[in-house]
Amino acid sequence: MNSQTHVIMGAALFGKPMPKLAWAAAAGGIVPDAPMFAIIAVLRMSGYSLNQIFREIYWEHWWQIANGLGHSFWIWGGLAIISGLLAHRQRNPDRHDVMLAGRASAAPMVFAFSASAVLHSFIDFLCHRDDAHMHLWPFTEWRFRSPVSYWDSNHYGDWFGLFEALVGVVLVVVLFRRYTSWLLRGALLVALALYVAVPAFFIFNLGG
Repeated sequence: MNSQTHVIMGAALFGKPMPKLAWAAAAGGIVPDAPMFAIIAVLRMSGYSLNQIFREIYWEHWWQIANGLGHSFWIWGGLAIISGLLAHRQRNPDRHDVMLAGRASAAPMVFAFSASAVLHSFIDFLCHRDDAHMHLWPFTEWRFRSPVSYWDSNHYGDWFGLFEALVGVVLVVVLFRRYTSWLLRGALLVALALYVAVPAFFIFNLGG
């Protein structure tokens, strides 16, 4: 699934009731892709073309490990469980103590962040085929090669792309109604524009 959809879904599902939770969830929605973006930036600055990056280097084992770490069920799942327990303890005055107060105050934001990252990783688990991630690395390099690809037209990518864009538009409307911050609304409009800009970029630079 495209990064902007992960961001929108994270904000919609884990961003209530405060805008700061929406920002935390949005950040969590994109962080699994951070290793990929960082690698692309370094390679581009080193003079590699987009064709070299996406058709050759992307498939090297070291990059697949980076993708596996970014989409790790262990990392994000563990963080979501711990922060969720802390957030629950914070809401329970019988269990709240002074030593925990400082850590627990940030727990809801950490939970929104990590839960959104878990959601991102799980959705990618379901809609990646040839580019499936090693979500359980380093314990195993097993990958689930889904029958559905979010981008490959040979595996329902065209239909999935339409479905994804529709989900994105609906959730942007939901978030527009939920929050009045113009900064947040501006970010949502940028995310909407990416549904046109990203495919156009790849068609222009990689021929599809």
